[in-house]
Amino acid sequence: MLTVPDWLAGPPGPRLRTVLTVGAFDGLHRGHQFLVERVVGLARAKGASSLVLTFEPHPMSVLSPAAAPEVLTTFGQKGEILEGLGVDVLGKLVFNEPLSDTSPLDFLELAVAGRTDACVIVTGPDFRFGRGAEGHFGLLSSWARARGITVEACKAQIAPGGESLSSSRLRGLLKVGHVESAAKILGRPYRLDGEVVTGMRRGRTLGFPTANLGGTAQLIPGPGVYAVTAVLRGMRLPAMTSIGHNPTFKGGSLTVETFIFDFSEEFYGEKLRLEFISRIRNMFRFDSPKALVEQLIRDEDSARAFLGAPPSGRG
Repeated sequence: MLTVPDWLAGPPGPRLRTVLTVGAFDGLHRGHQFLVERVVGLARAKGASSLVLTFEPHPMSVLSPAAAPEVLTTFGQKGEILEGLGVDVLGKLVFNEPLSDTSPLDFLELAVAGRTDACVIVTGPDFRFGRGAEGHFGLLSSWARARGITVEACKAQIAPGGESLSSSRLRGLLKVGHVESAAKILGRPYRLDGEVVTGMRRGRTLGFPTANLGGTAQLIPGPGVYAVTAVLRGMRLPAMTSIGHNPTFKGGSLTVETFIFDFSEEFYGEKLRLEFISRIRNMFRFDSPKALVEQLIRDEDSARAFLGAPPSGRG
């Protein structure tokens, strides 16, 4: 997949014939995937390239920073997911004040007509664009018709079990730790990417050495203990993650601490991905470190069972 880090920068390159879609696509949930798969299918049928244009950062972070939603999916993650869906080209629309003040028609001329030979534009059911979200399906259709471009709107989709397919619904579920319900909307486990940083090293003294995740720009799931798959150095490893303020040790800043089962190597400063499989329990304070360790042993047994990992042998 070709990735264009700034779709609007510099002179236009070769004008590819494309089927395209435009949006923030935060989360790239099943609804977004349905739309993207339609783009890919149409492109292949027409002998064109599939193109996804996505805003980065999220428009609300520029328009109203205080009300901006927490990020669900980084641009790098979007690239990985879209490549897996068969997308040919991913273009980043760097969202800033000048772009936010661009009229709908000027946006279409700038981002579409000026950069690619589009034959079909596929949109979601509530697609809006341009200054003040003034652009709508009717305006897009009229503009496209005059240029011989077909416009298609995909219907809203529903997740298995009837969950609403929306980024706001996803955020609500993750903030209270409902990672299994979130996975139904995403079509995959929720992923958190970051770098392993030095923590208090308290886990070592308890017999549960943990990796402290830092440097993430994403929404962190609500406090609790989770069964996770840790992705490190290309390996997929069973693990459990504790998210909270360490109440047993009189709190502090929010931490994301991961104990990787049957793995003893050092990996400070390395990239780590966590895939949240299931929430084991709430976060609460224990009367003593001994009581905490006893609970952690039970947590590990539960996490290993969820993940299909062999027993720990601690018992």
